[in-house]
Amino acid sequence: MKTSIILFGFLFVCNLALADLILHPVTFKIDTDKESYFEGEKITFHITITNTDTANVHPVLLPFTQNVGQKLFYLNVYDKANNTMLLRYTEDRMLKMMVHDTGAVQIKYLKPLEQIVVPIYLNDSENYYNYHTQNASHHSFGVPLFAGVYKVNVTYNPRGIALGDSIYNYYNDFDKIRLDNGKQLMPEQGQITQLIALKIKRSADSVVTIERNKFFVKTDGYMYYYFSEYVDKITTDVRCIHITSLPSDSCSLPKGEYFYNQFPDLFNEYIARFDDGDIREYRKFTNWCPEYLYTERYNELKQKTHYELQLPNKSFYHISYHQPSGKIHQETYCSEDGTLCNVTTYLYNKKGEFVTKKVDQTEPCSVVIIDGKKRSAKRGVNLEAE
Repeated sequence: MKTSIILFGFLFVCNLALADLILHPVTFKIDTDKESYFEGEKITFHITITNTDTANVHPVLLPFTQNVGQKLFYLNVYDKANNTMLLRYTEDRMLKMMVHDTGAVQIKYLKPLEQIVVPIYLNDSENYYNYHTQNASHHSFGVPLFAGVYKVNVTYNPRGIALGDSIYNYYNDFDKIRLDNGKQLMPEQGQITQLIALKIKRSADSVVTIERNKFFVKTDGYMYYYFSEYVDKITTDVRCIHITSLPSDSCSLPKGEYFYNQFPDLFNEYIARFDDGDIREYRKFTNWCPEYLYTERYNELKQKTHYELQLPNKSFYHISYHQPSGKIHQETYCSEDGTLCNVTTYLYNKKGEFVTKKVDQTEPCSVVIIDGKKRSAKRGVNLEAE
């Protein structure tokens, strides 16, 4: 009897979940025209839009001649690792084109089972002005996509575009009441395609151009260094934008893969991997204090030991774990300028049972003025004098 009650309850919950599941008749799928590309090569993404309804017509928005405002489609790039879902880069949602005509999006009514394909391009520098004048080519992550294996998807989000708001009701997963006014339902975050692999091979050229930026490549026989300008000798100053261990004509290594990016005034990236390509350590950081923007670190068993990020309100959060128990070791919240941090340490007995916690305050950073701007530096470091 008890088993029957549990089974009935399980089925009831499943039915509620299925009843609340929204199936969108218009679907989006992404693919590329090639299996792999070289650094800086033009990448063509095909977005296949399908009306899966066998009986009814459904609308979809298309970029058409749009030149200003929010992008309808924007790309997201994730790390290739399978032990974490790590968003590496995403596009600026706003169009910033060199045109006077605002243009317009367009509503396309798809017949039952009708499909259309919308191409968009990355690294479209066949004509320098393509990026600035054609919305299909106006796609960029703001930083170069160097050689490696990535996972990519595309988001379709018409929210905030007047014509889109006229045909969609937007909802989130917590909405209990959804308007029934004849409009199509659309998630607030938009519809997101499946993930696909994007393989970018390292070029053998000594000069490569990626997203209209030229890089000069040098090697010491082990690593390859990408510079923003020509240099006689290898250096790791601000002119060194990228360091990789990938040899030419490759996008991955069976072991010992090294990856480092340095984007002045934006952020730096460091990646250490396990031999299977999973993340051992990922750091996205600046040269200021607190330096971390995002961190994931794992032990030899791929158990997470550290996690750090800058929160939406610009404050900073750090958490570390005891492994293999997974219990929290320490949590830290820091102010935006790092001048005040609340550190909570969790204490356990020999059996691993929680006993108490200790709260401390630290002041790891101090505010300095550099070139007339307020900056935060590690306390005790005199940057003004440098």
